[in-house]
Amino acid sequence: MDSKTTLIPLLIIGAHLKAEGYPNTLFRLRQLADSKLYDVTEINFPIWTTNGETHSGIFRLLRTIWRTIVAHARIVWCYFKLKRPKYAYIPYPSTFLLFVFSLFPRKILPELIVADVFISLYDTVVLDRLLLAEKGWVARLLKWVEQRACNCADIVIVDTEENKIFLCALFKLVETKVIAIPLATDEGNFQFARYQPNAETCRVLFVGTFVPLHGIAIILEAIRLIPSTANIAFKLIGDGQDARLVEQWESRNGKLFEWERRWQSSAQLADEIAKSDICLGIFGWGDKTQRVCPFKIYAYAAVGRPIITGNTEWLLNTHCILGKEIIAGVAVNDPAALARKIMELAISPLQRTRMAQDSFRFYRDHLANEHATERINAIFRQHP
Repeated sequence: MDSKTTLIPLLIIGAHLKAEGYPNTLFRLRQLADSKLYDVTEINFPIWTTNGETHSGIFRLLRTIWRTIVAHARIVWCYFKLKRPKYAYIPYPSTFLLFVFSLFPRKILPELIVADVFISLYDTVVLDRLLLAEKGWVARLLKWVEQRACNCADIVIVDTEENKIFLCALFKLVETKVIAIPLATDEGNFQFARYQPNAETCRVLFVGTFVPLHGIAIILEAIRLIPSTANIAFKLIGDGQDARLVEQWESRNGKLFEWERRWQSSAQLADEIAKSDICLGIFGWGDKTQRVCPFKIYAYAAVGRPIITGNTEWLLNTHCILGKEIIAGVAVNDPAALARKIMELAISPLQRTRMAQDSFRFYRDHLANEHATERINAIFRQHP
């Protein structure tokens, strides 16, 4: 575009953190800026910081609540000092700002509000991680807040069609309001590297935050079922809610795998993926497992490595749409099935090579940042 006056005026507003640990936000905003389609104004007061927390338990919770209140008060104060914007994009986490916006008359809000909800906070906290009782008043309040927030937005962005269907049913949203768009990833680090099968040892990698839907207990049991003579080396990278299961398992069974618990940069993770022969996805049995395509799948596929993950609704629907299997699927919550698939691929370098090529093509043709950015650009172009 030749002149700044031809750019789309866009307010990016929220409590988002632009850091490597939040790649969907960081790289989505970079992509929007690089598209040269917008004249951007940004209001941003992050709830979190990149520094480690020195408190835990109730102190951490109270500190987070206080930060949330202060951040959103500052955001609203800055917003009302602006002339009413035509377009606004609210990155994840968008729920609480949308809720605050819902308390004001629509005529003083942006004409078009596009919000990246990503995943439901209520679903994560209550239904998936079971941190709150579903029938308790706190859970019911959270659900009401999130439902009101989603209805305040004109367009709600989620990451998969399965999450779209779920969110519409959970919060009674009109389907045309919700759009499924792939996540933004760090394509500077997660780049294609030609796969060369290891001739001696098959290296199997799992990367994750050890949340329940990952099914870390399933992976551990699969490792136990694989005989030591199979020449398969396992490496786990990550930490989180279910890390205690790994600690307990190691105390009972010994050290049958390498565990890198410290935080790893995207560059380090990309290097580990490139050195692997098989990469593991998610194998939990919860409802949320069925609907997600986690970041690890994006990273594995961007580098171009064979992937095994649970036969979820997302995977089955993806294979149905593509007309072929590009990721090896096994029954969720079934360590024996996972162990058999790992051993099958471990002795078949040609099959792994084909899968590596298929996974990269899948990323390039369907998940790459350019596809997602173009879909977001289309939203603003279509609303003059």
